[in-house]
Amino acid sequence: MRRIIRRKLPSHVLGILLCLVGLSVLFAVFWKAWSSVSASSDVLSSVWSYILNEQVNLASIVTLKLSYLFVLGAILLVLGIVIAVFSRQVFYLSGDSVLLTCPYCKNNWRTSRAKGWAECPHCRQFIRPEVAKIKK
Repeated sequence: MRRIIRRKLPSHVLGILLCLVGLSVLFAVFWKAWSSVSASSDVLSSVWSYILNEQVNLASIVTLKLSYLFVLGAILLVLGIVIAVFSRQVFYLSGDSVLLTCPYCKNNWRTSRAKGWAECPHCRQFIRPEVAKIKK
């Protein structure tokens, strides 16, 4: 069996963009926190307490806590990963070859799978071919 992976391009690009935005928000939060707590002896707990308590002014109109930006970045990152993973479709094709017959010219041709509608390679008509024989 052959496996074909097909990606839906708009949703794949959206997932990657959301991942990049989420990572950049998380990077900005940790960059802001790291500059203040890097000299501390217990870095992890001091970064976490700084993120929970510190506020940031965005365009001098909105004041947000760093914890809100941290949660937003984490949500965007996870949502981007989920969208990028579910934008893939996996198809499995069997290796069986099928012998099809044209109902008009009665010629046969071999193909890798049975088709509902096809163009006859001999008379070039768009037809619904009949399955003559399945060979494994």
